[in-house]
Amino acid sequence: MLSTLHLTILLAGIVTFLLRWLPVMQHSVPRRNLPGSVRQLLAAIGPAALAALLTISLFPMLFDSPFAPQDWNIYVALLTIILCKNFFGGIAIPTVLGTFFYGISTYFINGF
Repeated sequence: MLSTLHLTILLAGIVTFLLRWLPVMQHSVPRRNLPGSVRQLLAAIGPAALAALLTISLFPMLFDSPFAPQDWNIYVALLTIILCKNFFGGIAIPTVLGTFFYGISTYFINGF
């Protein structure tokens, strides 16, 4: 009999597989007529995954860190990402520039 842990792992694996497989299948079939809502859903998977990973990575830094008031480098990076996203659109340029400014601000603020 499967325990709750096994079922959770199985479900997470299936969902992860589908999130990677569905966009590939959508682009591999030539000129498939999908409803607009399905195309929008498939197009949003990449940015949603990136936002989820960023949130999971930064959330402990923002609130659980004993140095939270001094960690302005995180806020600089997030502000850079938001401004670049609004100015350039897409996700590649905001991500790269956010990472760059996080590193630069860490160097100057924390003295690394």
